[in-house]
Amino acid sequence: MPQEDKITVYWLAHSRAQRILWLLEELGLEYNLHMEDRVQMVRAPASYKKYHPLGKTPVVHIEKPDGTVKKLAESGFIVQYLIDHYDTKGKFKPATEDDKDLIDYFNHYSEGTIQPMLVGLLVNEVAGKSVPFPLSVLVKTVTGKINQGYYQPEAEKNISFLNDFLKAQYAKGRKWFVGEKLSAADIMLSFPIQSAITSDRGITLKPVKESYPEMYEYFQFITSQPAWITAAEKVKGYDHVVINGKL
Repeated sequence: MPQEDKITVYWLAHSRAQRILWLLEELGLEYNLHMEDRVQMVRAPASYKKYHPLGKTPVVHIEKPDGTVKKLAESGFIVQYLIDHYDTKGKFKPATEDDKDLIDYFNHYSEGTIQPMLVGLLVNEVAGKSVPFPLSVLVKTVTGKINQGYYQPEAEKNISFLNDFLKAQYAKGRKWFVGEKLSAADIMLSFPIQSAITSDRGITLKPVKESYPEMYEYFQFITSQPAWITAAEKVKGYDHVVINGKL
């Protein structure tokens, strides 16, 4: 049956929007991409407020056959909505009630626990670059102390937690975060895991490849999935995409 709803993703480079594209590809949905440049490599352009009052990304607009448009924001809600309304084959349906609970947990954990650590590190990095010398030296010293005292240890603790979780999954012969198949947990966690592995922001003090081998293996695995690669290829000229574990 032809897809009746018209889906548009408002996307920015280096953002959480890319995992929405991965999900759309996994669901076999057609979609339009609206892409603009960031302001100073960090901020969303003011024009994005036309698509959602907060002017952030990802935002998804779904135009119904009658012309009405549903506007979705917040990664976790977008992922949940798309699966609830378009997973007609049950690809993402949890196998058990326990699996569903765990998927729901990771859906909230991704944005509520680990993501604030990554945002804190990003904000402190930008702060050090936003003021002129010699004030920048003072700002970098202060933000560096904050990172060392809070953000980096908390981020490291979370990366270790995720690695241990994957290690337990691998011991059961499983490749995904929950159960034995791809789930919303993998979609949501893909962004913080990619950030930990590819960022030069000092998210982990220990090298991921050597210190968190299960997470590194998992990252190689998800970035080699056909739907991931298709989504990455669509934005290759606009972002530093990862394919088969490599930028």
